[in-house]
Amino acid sequence: MIGVVSDVRFMDHETGVYHPESPLRAQCIHTLFVKEDPGIMLVPPVASPVEDIMLNHGRGYIDSIARASVRGSAVNLDPDTVCCPESYEVSLQAVGSLISLCRMALDRGIDAGFACVRPPGHHARKDRAMGFCLFNNVAIAASKAVRSFGVERVAIVDFDIHHGNGTQESFYDDSRVLYFSTHQYPFYPGTGALSETGAGEGTGYTVNCPLGGGKSDGHFLAVYRHILQPIIEDFEPGLVLVSAGFDAHAMDPIGGMLLSSDGFAAIAAVIQEAARNVSAPVVYSLEGGYHLGALKESVSRVMDILKGTVVPSIEPQPFPELEKFIRVHGRIWPLTMR
Repeated sequence: MIGVVSDVRFMDHETGVYHPESPLRAQCIHTLFVKEDPGIMLVPPVASPVEDIMLNHGRGYIDSIARASVRGSAVNLDPDTVCCPESYEVSLQAVGSLISLCRMALDRGIDAGFACVRPPGHHARKDRAMGFCLFNNVAIAASKAVRSFGVERVAIVDFDIHHGNGTQESFYDDSRVLYFSTHQYPFYPGTGALSETGAGEGTGYTVNCPLGGGKSDGHFLAVYRHILQPIIEDFEPGLVLVSAGFDAHAMDPIGGMLLSSDGFAAIAAVIQEAARNVSAPVVYSLEGGYHLGALKESVSRVMDILKGTVVPSIEPQPFPELEKFIRVHGRIWPLTMR
């Protein structure tokens, strides 16, 4: 059974007529779940208490978002990030809903989860909103799993086309949470270089795979098969969280990659296989993806993988950057071109 949080409530975070992170993103995904499906359990949204938000963000910053949300009109927190009167409450529900799915997955009440929530979160820093993000949903859920749910190690997998700088910062010196990211580089927000591998006790637990533009399904699959899978199986997390951004799709108006919807399904299949090999549940949280048709189709294909359908036939395609990833990350992890 796949637990899904999808609700029109997430349309209440208004960003403006021309903003790419539109309420229509939540609406188009929600249409996937209108018809009853015996393999899907719809889970109602739940608001996170402020104490959980404080696992990753300062109280002063949280209060600033609350104040911005009661001014009666939309506020630009930076050139890209908007806060409207409903944004604070919707953001609490985004975090709380992801945590709820994590608890259910760890309790084996569901086999996997997908939080179709907004606003996204992986750019949100501890004390700064940026990149459409207010609170870092995945970072908070990872901290909650470690501090409250008895999970010793959490792996975060981020396939958004933009590097999740906020998530990386949250765990850069922490060996309990591994952060793995494929992203276009150089690109917004400018972080995620191959040399950024963690600090102190967290050295080696930040695994960046920065990609030049134009990479397609086979290139991405090679990275996930040859880099992510052996790392997950060696790290042995008790929970795998996925920052699921679909803006690397070939049809996306913001990105510069060539992934197909089947390509996202193939990535999801590798994540599922690696997690299954270490008996860890997988819970997804929506990040980017700004072509509505591509977003809906890609989420649908990932849901098919979570439900156990046939994996698309895509062959991994080695490329020069992959060799660099293996050389750098292979200093810590058992990586080979297996």
